[in-house]
Amino acid sequence: MSGDTMENTGAISEIVERGLIVSRIGKRSLHREWTVPLALGMRGYDIFLSAYDPDVSPESGPGLFFEHRPGPKVAGYAGFLRDHAELIDHYDYICLMDEDVLANTETIDGFFSVAREWKLKISQPALGWSSYSSYAGLLQQPKFLLRHVNFIEMMCPIFHREALRQIFPLYESGLESGIDLVWCNLVFETPDDFAVIDAWPVTHTEPVGARMSENGFVGGRDYHSDIEVALHRARIPRLRLVPYDAVRPDGSRVSGRLRLFWAALQLLRALRRQKRKRTLIKLAMDHWLHVLLISPRNQRATWPAIML
Repeated sequence: MSGDTMENTGAISEIVERGLIVSRIGKRSLHREWTVPLALGMRGYDIFLSAYDPDVSPESGPGLFFEHRPGPKVAGYAGFLRDHAELIDHYDYICLMDEDVLANTETIDGFFSVAREWKLKISQPALGWSSYSSYAGLLQQPKFLLRHVNFIEMMCPIFHREALRQIFPLYESGLESGIDLVWCNLVFETPDDFAVIDAWPVTHTEPVGARMSENGFVGGRDYHSDIEVALHRARIPRLRLVPYDAVRPDGSRVSGRLRLFWAALQLLRALRRQKRKRTLIKLAMDHWLHVLLISPRNQRATWPAIML
């Protein structure tokens, strides 16, 4: 294993229906919010902290694991998944959460429960309206429990264990961006496979790209170059984020481009929470146009196999 030996600071649960949060962390990480016990009962997930900063001190607690592992984010996750493949077998859902995501224990329990109930392959919590985001379609639409979509980004993806095994080769690709544009297409079977979970939003607290150099984007390398490589290897076009349908809290569904467009207009309410109002307006207009004009169709893709 790269880095220091893992400190097993909490017993590995034998319960299959249990979540695992894994995060690459430094000194500015917000992970302590995730570790606060629930007011009633035990939280339904464990946490594995993989520190890229050697100066981060080990932490301990119930259901808490720690390691030092140098390197950028995606490569670090690849090492974690490779070295701890047996650990993954103890959890049904695994969330690879960025360290600058603000969420409390109740929220994390909530989005794991929704992913489990709806048997989602890949999902993510919606982003609260004050979040930094690259996609307006990932901001929370509070009228819904979830929206089935064609794309899940890499900020805090929640993978079913079997889906994570299938997409593992993407983490071994050497790319630090663009793999999220591929992974849904590697495991797609039905429009119900992927979802943004509106009922349990989180907050992305830092601007997108704020830690580019820490993740290997130096010397002219940028997000777009990795994206182009990823799409070329998978032989797929770039999909625009659009919903297949949306699910209300009572389980009823909203479908059809006009109805989904009308529902997405609630993003206008997010303007009062956003510091980057012009950016949000542009992102929202792009999203509304895509919802009206573009089919959310995923297409199956292939990638060289690597076993996890």
